[in-house]
Amino acid sequence: MNTFKTIFVLLSCVIIGNAQSVEGELTLNGKTKIELKLESNSAVQLFKEFKTGKYQLKFNFSGRDLVKNVYKEEIVFFNFKTVVRKDGKLVKNVVRKVPLAYFPGDMGIPAEAFDFVGLLAIDPEEEGVQMIKKGSTGLMPPGKYNVELYAEPVGTKGKVNPVVFSFTVRKSPKVSKY
Repeated sequence: MNTFKTIFVLLSCVIIGNAQSVEGELTLNGKTKIELKLESNSAVQLFKEFKTGKYQLKFNFSGRDLVKNVYKEEIVFFNFKTVVRKDGKLVKNVVRKVPLAYFPGDMGIPAEAFDFVGLLAIDPEEEGVQMIKKGSTGLMPPGKYNVELYAEPVGTKGKVNPVVFSFTVRKSPKVSKY
């Protein structure tokens, strides 16, 4: 009898675990892949353009058979991952340590949910303290940048398609370092 109960519990867990799933996408200005036209080499200026609405991140997903909390709300936790490449080489791949909760549906998502601004603001070839002393903190060196943003569900199957944006930074005549 104990063997039967154990098998029943295991099968129930497998069936329930397989039933929960999410499907969705991240977009930037309505697109999953976009080329940005930057007017400066400042990561801070890029951040400002996200904050003022020039660039709008949207997150939407739907779920199937999601577990409800005590208030009968469907909530899914997501880890947010940022991948930054410069001239085709990986600069940094960062996954947030603490997942964030979201309800199914469409919503705006702030740039702060990801780490791309901070990663772009640091020249991988220089130490941050050196950059501050030279007054060049927050400036991106010339090159072709590619930023990939992911929302990965935690404890639930399925996938949210990432958003990928790219841009080129040219030498700025206003700044001596770059």
